Amino acid sequence: MANNQPKASNQPKANIRPNRYALRSDDGTTRVEYDTTSLLGQPTLNLSQGPSPTGPIRHFSGSQIRAVSTEIGTLVSVTTQMSVDTGSTSFGVLIPAITLTSVSDQEAFETQAVITSHTGPNSFPQTGVHEKYQFIPLKGEASFVLSLVAPVMQAFSKAAG
Repeated sequence: MANNQPKASNQPKANIRPNRYALRSDDGTTRVEYDTTSLLGQPTLNLSQGPSPTGPIRHFSGSQIRAVSTEIGTLVSVTTQMSVDTGSTSFGVLIPAITLTSVSDQEAFETQAVITSHTGPNSFPQTGVHEKYQFIPLKGEASFVLSLVAPVMQAFSKAAG
């Protein structure tokens, strides 16, 4: 008697979380590259706002980047302008949960960025709404980037040992 049931695969399914996110707005004026880790082991975020390709690129790293996991994704934010008395401006992007099938896999996705203008203690008026939001639709790709540091460090430790 033949068994026509498909055999369960013994191959483990990859469960790889991306560590690089490259995003841009439809008009190209907002571009974001976010790496969850870098050669120094810290996150990095490169933000360009302005006409492509001449818009200035702002670099953020380590504690300048805030990443908060929520039920709707990870909110990654940076402070782009700070004033002691009149407020600040921040840039945030919502990163959805994504699983890749292999280290060479890339996954396209859409999300939103938000520019938030915060009022400060000397802002006028001092009452009312203290944040204003500007939403920017973004499209991009999530991928996994292999770090060259681990193999290099292993080679140095073997050579020294």
